[in-house]
Parts: sequence; C-alpha cells; structure tokens
Amino acid sequence: MANEVLFADLSGSARLAAVLHQEIVLKLADRASLHMHPSILRLGNVAGRGSSTVQIPVVGLDGHDLMSSVADGSAVSNTALTETGVNVTVARHALQYSISDLANLTDSVGLNVQRLAESMVGSTLMTFQSLLCNVIDDFTTVVGTSSVDMSVDDFFSAQFALTLQSVAGPYICILHPRQLADFQASLRAEAGPSQYVPATQEMLNIHGPGLAGMFNGVQIFASSKAVTANAGADRAGAMFGYGAIAMAEGSPFAVTGAGGIVQPAGTPLVVEFERDASSALTKIVGNYYAGVAKVQDAMGVSIITDA
Repeated sequence: MANEVLFADLSGSARLAAVLHQEIVLKLADRASLHMHPSILRLGNVAGRGSSTVQIPVVGLDGHDLMSSVADGSAVSNTALTETGVNVTVARHALQYSISDLANLTDSVGLNVQRLAESMVGSTLMTFQSLLCNVIDDFTTVVGTSSVDMSVDDFFSAQFALTLQSVAGPYICILHPRQLADFQASLRAEAGPSQYVPATQEMLNIHGPGLAGMFNGVQIFASSKAVTANAGADRAGAMFGYGAIAMAEGSPFAVTGAGGIVQPAGTPLVVEFERDASSALTKIVGNYYAGVAKVQDAMGVSIITDA
C-alpha cells in the first residue's frame, strides 16, 4: 500500500502538533495563606504615618501585678510598671513578569497581560505566608526531636507549654505537610476521648484553605512554607496563642508619571505596567510592602521535627 494520508505527514502543515485546551490548568502549588486569620494581630497600614516601623507597647496591666498586704495606716510602696516595645518593620517585596506582544495577541487560553496581573494577588498572599513561617520557627520554647517524626506527644507538649505560660486559648498550630502526615499517622495508635476533626466545607468557608482540622480544641493549618531547620533535616512548625504574631503593611500612593497602575480591592498590592516598546514587551510588576514579627515570645512554641 502507498500514498495513504497519515497524520504524521500532515503534522506541521495541514495539522497542528497539538491543540490547546481552552482553559489553563494551574500548576500544583500550596496556595493557602493565613493573611486574614484573626490570630494575627493586624497593625494597619503605615502609609502616611511617618515611618516604615510600627512599635507595639507591651505593658504589664490588668492583673500582671499583684497587690501586697499593707497594715492599716501604712503607706504602700510604688510598683515599677513592666513595659517593653516590639517593632514590626515594613519592607518591599516584588515580583515581575514580562510578556511579548506576540505572545499576548495570540493568546487563546487566558494567559495574557491581565491574567499575569491577577496572579499577583495569589503571590502576595503566599509572600505573607512565607514571612509568617519565617517568624514562627524562632520561638524560644521548642518541642520535638530532630530527625524524629512528629507525634501526638509533640502536639500535647506544645499545648502544655502554652498552658504553663498562662497563654489564653484558643491556640492555632501551623505544620508542614510532612509534619501533619506524621502527626496523623501517630494518631492512628491513640485511644481515648481526644479526637481529630478533619476540616469540613463549613470550616473552610470560615477559616479559608489550608485548615486541615482541629485536635483538642486547636486549629491545625498545613503550610508548605514552613521552613527547614537543622541544616534541612527538620521542618519548623509552631503552636501559638492569638496575638503572638503581629503584621503591618503599606500601600504606596499613586505615583505621578507612572504607567498603568492597578490596586486589587482588599489587598495592599500595587500592580504596575511598564512598556518596553523597542522590544515589544509589557512588564507586569507587583509590589507588596509588609512586615511580620513576634509580639511575645512566651506566647508561642516552635515544633521542630523530621522533614
């Protein structure tokens, strides 16, 4: 047989090597962020406040000091007021994409200038999550054993440590997925009244993606942004009380003479378009100004276990 009309012969001329599906599929990634979670103390926006640093006064009031026994008619001595300050400094974080006119005008799946700009919102949320995870590994109190899988005992040790420090509940726990999987594996051998409650759709609607469930009254969030420890041998999650961590952000004012600027509602993100006419390129630049810091070290416990 000869002269058959085969696809292989037509490919590249009368046939396309591939036909693009009409919708892009997102590459697998962790997109869960605690940006709006109430456990994080929000210090507002530094725009127009005269400094890139916000100081939080931490004062020993409302029961921190006890009254002493004083005889009738005797004078009481002054008690020194315990106070300190914690600084949260806002810094710039940026991301840039660049797309050619030809790539933009031939788009058929929604991968264009506008879509790249919209993607900056997700990048902002995950940048905050990374900043948060870079703070929670630094609590002075640490539970867990290097190169040993996380267990239920480690979870209880963290909770007990917060209880001993008189940290008011509820608590929140952030774990790397590896730590969460090890914790769940350890749970299989447990018996008794304590029960792990996986996240329901209603819980996700309230607290957002990333919530893995609750155990012993503690919300557990999974985040791949949990940093490594001990030269990469371990991952560092944490358990802490509400208000242990604070954040501040900054939104730049509109700059005179700048190109097109987009400020997505509900975020401090500023996206600007820059044109390189000689190269027929459009640059999409996202700027996010934020800072995260511990407020009170004793209000948190780092959980460092095998990676």
